[in-house]
Amino acid sequence: MTPKSVVSLENNDEASAAGVEPAVRSVPVPAVGGSVAKRSPERSGPYQELAGALEKFRGQSQLIIMLGTPDPDAISSAMALAFISRQFDIDSTILCFAAVSHHENRALVKRLAVNLVKYSPDFDLSPFACYSIVDSQRGTTPIDSRLSELEVRFLAFVDHHREDPTPPPAMFVDVRPHVACTASIFCEYLHAAFPKGLSPSDPDQVHLATALMHGIRSDTGRFLLATQLEYEASAYLAPCVDMQVIELIERRVLSPSMLDMFENALVNRRIHDNFIFSDVGFVRGADRDAIPQVAELLLAREGTDTVLVFGIVDEKTIDGSLRTRSETINPDEFLKGVLGVSPESGQYYGGGNIRDRGGFQIPLGFFSLHEDKNQVYVMARQVIEKSFLEYIGKTATKPKKPGGAAAA
Repeated sequence: MTPKSVVSLENNDEASAAGVEPAVRSVPVPAVGGSVAKRSPERSGPYQELAGALEKFRGQSQLIIMLGTPDPDAISSAMALAFISRQFDIDSTILCFAAVSHHENRALVKRLAVNLVKYSPDFDLSPFACYSIVDSQRGTTPIDSRLSELEVRFLAFVDHHREDPTPPPAMFVDVRPHVACTASIFCEYLHAAFPKGLSPSDPDQVHLATALMHGIRSDTGRFLLATQLEYEASAYLAPCVDMQVIELIERRVLSPSMLDMFENALVNRRIHDNFIFSDVGFVRGADRDAIPQVAELLLAREGTDTVLVFGIVDEKTIDGSLRTRSETINPDEFLKGVLGVSPESGQYYGGGNIRDRGGFQIPLGFFSLHEDKNQVYVMARQVIEKSFLEYIGKTATKPKKPGGAAAA
């Protein structure tokens, strides 16, 4: 499948201006066992572009960046890029800016021994020659200025969300908004690099295949939203997947705090035709990933096709989640339309995929210093609900006092 947007290193004026030599199309495709594999013409194009970019940094170190809260699609995609990069003697560090909080994601990282590094101000960027971003709509990071100062090159940007009109200035860009997950894109690269498949006798490759399968299952609602690429990717991975680990990772657990948040959401819900708007109160950062779970539970209500739920996380940010099964609502367009753009960063507060889910985060900033936390919460709820109702053509109702909502 040809990507929606691939920036080739050939005839890339920006890359040339930055002093990067054009890619050579004849870069050998590594195969399991070290020999050069015959490649499938219909699959190899995007991978050959990526291989050309990676060849420029052979023997050096790469930073693979995950923006937002790490989820299975992002984690497995980062693992896949690190694995592919090793074929070019590139050592990779997977960097995240938020803690892994959802119980499935913690199980994924623990069971598959995924080495994630959480960013801190004293993190040393000097060893890295390049960086890549996976599974993110944003091509900017919180450390862009530091990366620029150290002349760390932007190597690759791979994503499946809505394509930005201005592509990020990476050497390789592959954005496919009409596939269900980024993990399946990386499976296509793996198929091109290793057409005979991954090795079930290699623990690292089993871990990678298992992580990618979980990423695909997670982002497609257990294949309900899968496209052809996801089915092809799953068939490729299947011989190497540890299904027992998948079962352990996906075992549903409802923590006490998550149940409390669901109770708050039920009490505070407002129903507008087939929409539900609700909030869960103040939330610890460790419980942040329960917000989308609450949204999914509310979506099970008969007659409901779209749910928007938010909470205030660590008294610093307003974090929210959208879930929908509507045939007409595009989560990405919906959240961008409701919440707009941050005047400070110029970035949208929210976004999502084109099918069923999205999320947002709004910094409280100066208002987080206010002594009356309940008043801050009421203000946040009023502003978000007013924007939500205006966007769907409804009139806001008088809000309730936060009551139990602030007790989560």
